[in-house]
Amino acid sequence: MNIKKWKDAYYAHKWMKKNEPFLSVWHVYVGYETELFKAFKKGKTVEKVSKEYNYEEDLVRRWVEVGEAIGHVKKKGSKYKTSKKNCGEFLDDRTSHAVGALLKEMMELHIPTILAYPDYIKKEGRAHFDHERFGKTVADTSATLENFAYKQVLKMISSRKDGVVVDLGCGTGGYTRAIAHKYPKATVIGVDLNKDVIEIAKAQSKQISNIQFENVDLADWSLEGEAVDVVLMHNLLHYIPNHEREATLQRIAGWLPSGGQISIMTPVTEAKFGEAFVNSFNAFFTAHDNLFSLPSQVEMQQLAKSADLKVKNIEPIIKEGAWHLIHLVKE
Repeated sequence: MNIKKWKDAYYAHKWMKKNEPFLSVWHVYVGYETELFKAFKKGKTVEKVSKEYNYEEDLVRRWVEVGEAIGHVKKKGSKYKTSKKNCGEFLDDRTSHAVGALLKEMMELHIPTILAYPDYIKKEGRAHFDHERFGKTVADTSATLENFAYKQVLKMISSRKDGVVVDLGCGTGGYTRAIAHKYPKATVIGVDLNKDVIEIAKAQSKQISNIQFENVDLADWSLEGEAVDVVLMHNLLHYIPNHEREATLQRIAGWLPSGGQISIMTPVTEAKFGEAFVNSFNAFFTAHDNLFSLPSQVEMQQLAKSADLKVKNIEPIIKEGAWHLIHLVKE
């Protein structure tokens, strides 16, 4: 073998080793989507699980073999069992939903976009985000992320707890319901463009008297004849074209009385941390013809100023992804 071929082989081997962790992501995604982690919770043979779930036996066998190799599945005799130490969260309905939502978004939205990125660079079109198909997926992911801002948001609302709280881009309404429960004297309104997630939100909120949901585009919604005390705009900015953000924030600020508040949660670029993740996330948005690039912290301050809003606080809540909670007040 000549030196050039040896170098080619060496670098290929190096990159293969570097990307081996992706096997874990793939394996967990498949296990979550097919419920195979739960199927092997107590230890069963591949044949039995395949028959119970009507799955392809050879593909299930390949999945458990990979799982055994990377420590997600343990083998004892002819039976396989999910490792509680490494994948126990997928045996608990209380946590697997959140982890699964993140994996689902990554594998079904981000990875296909990344694979097509060379075509987009070469001006061979761009991706188009399907709100109807993936609305529930991103709503679940957003709900998971919002847990990190929950205490701060409740504290912010506490000074206006008898007023009107509007959750723009409310998804399936988990956050909206939590606020309605915490502040029963408030009127809480969830607004979302996706019909399916609003139907889920309504179905899960029937017993809550101080909550309502509306299926409408943000651009077409306002509360006629009544002021809004608090507006939540969480994981929403990337749906609003950059050139429309100033006018949108000005319009929303117009709903507020003096002392009214806006909470914005978004990743921000040019932060002091999470640079790799936020930049790759920004690349994902930019690769779509109906999603838009993330703002920087400076841009957020400029947007607030244009709407005559005071920036009370810009707080990092998930440093790995440069997610920030931005608290704005109308003076």
